[in-house]
Amino acid sequence: MAEVTVIGGGIIGVSCALALQREGVATTLVERGSIGGQATFGNCALLAVSEIVPLAKPGVIGKLPGWLLNPEGPLAIRPGHLPTALPWLARFLLNARTHRVAQICHHLGAITAHAQNDFDDVIEAADIQNIWGKNEVLYLYDSRQQYDTDRLSWQLRANEGHQITELDDDTLRDLEPDVDTRGKFGLIAHGWRSFTDPQRLTRELSEHFSELGGEIIIADIKRIEMGSAKAKCLHLLDGSQLDVDKLVIAAGCWANTLLADLGIRIPLAPLHGYHTDIADSGVSLSRPVVYASGGFVNTPVESGLRIAGTVEIAPLNALPNYRRAEVLVEKAQRHLFPGLTHTHGSQWMGARPFMPDTLPVIGPAPGVADTWLAVGHGQLGVTMGPTTGKIISALITKKTPAIDIAPYRADRRYT
Repeated sequence: MAEVTVIGGGIIGVSCALALQREGVATTLVERGSIGGQATFGNCALLAVSEIVPLAKPGVIGKLPGWLLNPEGPLAIRPGHLPTALPWLARFLLNARTHRVAQICHHLGAITAHAQNDFDDVIEAADIQNIWGKNEVLYLYDSRQQYDTDRLSWQLRANEGHQITELDDDTLRDLEPDVDTRGKFGLIAHGWRSFTDPQRLTRELSEHFSELGGEIIIADIKRIEMGSAKAKCLHLLDGSQLDVDKLVIAAGCWANTLLADLGIRIPLAPLHGYHTDIADSGVSLSRPVVYASGGFVNTPVESGLRIAGTVEIAPLNALPNYRRAEVLVEKAQRHLFPGLTHTHGSQWMGARPFMPDTLPVIGPAPGVADTWLAVGHGQLGVTMGPTTGKIISALITKKTPAIDIAPYRADRRYT
């Protein structure tokens, strides 16, 4: 039996397992599907170090009704799901107060400040090749006025040390020739990078974990059996059992069922995102383009052009509404890429694990011995992966983490 069992084969779980194995801790990773095959696969493929301003921010309350009533808007809710989602939404909106938003930005920034160095460390150790995109991200607004309206977000980022460079019209026009920049305002958000394939990144990190002696088990967990206030064993769907000593739950949106077995409840909600990968788009980008006015991202990846974004509040097992993905492509063609030659591609919809305060849960499981949680990273799972892994590894090996974990504990106040 391994000393630590990690549940979850996305970037968070793989990063936790790898960090432990690199410390010489015998670790087993359990994943229900393919490694990196859920939210990690659908990620916008960004190392979004300054994307620390939460969705809930001053002014969002006035916009929310319009968003929710528009099924094609940047934030939508499935018909019939509103009564279930209301308690979470209420907490979400309470976090939109100005002082609370500043706190959230600071706590998210404390993690993302380590992202580049921690990624460099694991990518070099795993010898992963050709995984980084070329250039920093371009942010686009339809006008200077729209940018000025969003100044609070950029000030909050600046308060945490994140820098930008505003672009003049000539520089913006020449930066990405395939992007229609007429009348638009652009800036470079420094420190952002992109990945050529987030799932390949995660898979190769898991392969390095195996090379170091870690074990990967592909199995669905039916329930966790408790004994003496700690997890005793995992009952797998095929009828077998896996004894556990120490346990890390990093199962994304599927964590709630497992946490219920432990008697733990946290306000974790699945917020669905969409993307379309277009292999033959006819658009050449040297960097990701965040279209702030449209609420979506355009990233050059190994599979082509990835157009990704939106937030949809829906049940975890909701069937895809691929019209939301199609709308993003239509907006991209209309506002950004007049030369987009194809609008059809590989579509994806997946659930991202969100907490109402946008902060992840990282730390010991309350009331359960030898169990740690690493869930709720929202849209920043890939960005925060290796840093979260190092924090969890430090806690388990009784070292001092690089970051104070108090703001991320499961037993915190969520408003």
